[in-house]
Amino acid sequence: MTSVPPRSSRRRLRVAVLFGGPSAERQVSLWSGERVLGSLDPATYDALPVEITAEGKWLPRPDLLKLPAPAPDPSAAPAGRALSPVPSLGAASHHIDEVVREGEIDVVFVALHGPYGEDGTVQGLLELLGLPYTGSGVLASALAMDKLRSRQVLQASGLPVPAWILLDGERWPAVREEFAARVARDLGYPCVVKPNAQGSSIGVTIVREESALDAAVEEALAYGNVVLVEEYLRGTELTCGILEDADTGVPQALPVIEIVPKREFFTYEAKYQGASEEICPARISGAAAAKAQDLALRAHQVLGCEGFSRVDLFLSGTDVVVLEVNTIPGLTEGSLIPLAARAAGIEYAELLHRMIAAALRRDRARRRTRPAGGHDRPAGGT
Repeated sequence: MTSVPPRSSRRRLRVAVLFGGPSAERQVSLWSGERVLGSLDPATYDALPVEITAEGKWLPRPDLLKLPAPAPDPSAAPAGRALSPVPSLGAASHHIDEVVREGEIDVVFVALHGPYGEDGTVQGLLELLGLPYTGSGVLASALAMDKLRSRQVLQASGLPVPAWILLDGERWPAVREEFAARVARDLGYPCVVKPNAQGSSIGVTIVREESALDAAVEEALAYGNVVLVEEYLRGTELTCGILEDADTGVPQALPVIEIVPKREFFTYEAKYQGASEEICPARISGAAAAKAQDLALRAHQVLGCEGFSRVDLFLSGTDVVVLEVNTIPGLTEGSLIPLAARAAGIEYAELLHRMIAAALRRDRARRRTRPAGGHDRPAGGT
């Protein structure tokens, strides 16, 4: 097991697990948070569950530590099983500084998906508090969550991405006909319409004819003012997890996963309600798998990701293209990065251990390079 040098040898490492949040991916975050809490080694970690309520309050949830541990074999429970929802107890909620003062926190495990949790927002807050945290930093988180900007950076770095057209929601009412004509000319049908900054396939529509474009754009605009319309790819959907070596910081590609949706594409339901088949290692040639792993690793590095990520790709013929990079991939019973880790011989508890160790390694490196006069933590912190 990767070593995690605790800040104090006199006690277990205290890990605050953040989950919930106000985004459309709140339920997925609840599932991830409960899975993480049930799998942290109690001999090594003292867990502090913290729900971010839908209203943005920070709510300590020690009651969740009494939940039964997850099944040893994650395949024994269906993906996205109907867990009891975590209530938002507004009357008992706190501001972040109150939660931090409840006890020393050595590291924060971020299990927040989507806007506010995956886009650099909570990472910036944790930076101000001087708290180490799992996953990528502020810039990489914000960049990866923004599909347009990340795609521009990936393309400028020579990585293949799908063809796309940008729509500014402010201009949509005035350019409907012009935009529809451009989609028909440059992309054709079918095409894919998606929000610029959402995950879990929320707000994504496959548009098969021009008459359905308006409704798909309106659906995507419900999740943000920027919409991407991209070419419809035919072939095999892939994903590849990246896991950083906690001791050296060197990122390594996990085995490639092949995704076979039972529906039209890898929808929210396919991801979390068992409506897809995930095969690891993917049933593709060794050359295609190596290409996918190389592109995933390059995408992770180009965006400046740290700790871990999951890169979604598409194999069409012999060509592999990068769809997007997820800096906080799902950690539910049926999520993809735990599946890839198991295929590499890394069980779930060890996967969490490595994520935490990588966060602490990064924190130690930053402390060594902090300018003179800098502080470890703000006044009132731990």
